[in-house]
Amino acid sequence: MQRRTALKNIGLSFGALTLTPTIASLIQSCQTADPAWTPSFLSQESALLVEKTIDVILPTTSTIPGATDLSLIRFVDSYIANVSSQEDQEFFKMAIDVFAGAAQTSAGKESIAALTSDDIDQQLNDYLRATPEKQSSRAKAFYDYMKELEAGTAGTPPIEGICHNLLNNLKNLAVFAFKNNELIAKEHMVYAPVPGQQQGCVDLEEATGGKAWAL
Repeated sequence: MQRRTALKNIGLSFGALTLTPTIASLIQSCQTADPAWTPSFLSQESALLVEKTIDVILPTTSTIPGATDLSLIRFVDSYIANVSSQEDQEFFKMAIDVFAGAAQTSAGKESIAALTSDDIDQQLNDYLRATPEKQSSRAKAFYDYMKELEAGTAGTPPIEGICHNLLNNLKNLAVFAFKNNELIAKEHMVYAPVPGQQQGCVDLEEATGGKAWAL
């Protein structure tokens, strides 16, 4: 599929993920580390970039495992391969290439492997932590470009808009997988597979000690 077609049909948005049986099965199958694992959708280089990115988004702390510890890259790869539409898959490939180029240029690096956590963090700082005005401007540029594609008047794809869209969706997908990980749910959140009595308007600190409920 041509880049223009992929962008024209883009629906890449993981913001409204629902824990369906299919997705629950994917999460369950991707929760153990496997040294022999190879991506089924992403290239090795793209998988490395995604893994580095989501590990900066969800880093390991002294008490909580991070994205790499939980093998979240396996879920991201499986989700795109098995759940995403063909249009979203094509866009993802293109967007990863755009982001890789932008990150390497910014850091002065010649390969994805050479990118450090600090390099990735700088990109996340530029996009995910940008001012609301700048984020809104990038989102507008991106969706304006899609409208231009539909009208057949589009020019050069907006690199910042594409990176903005990709990184926000990667963040949403990684956080979703993190919150639905069995280890995180049982050891770091409040896990109640059989909910008890509903109690409304209860202070979270009083009800759970300040912990969020597992999904």
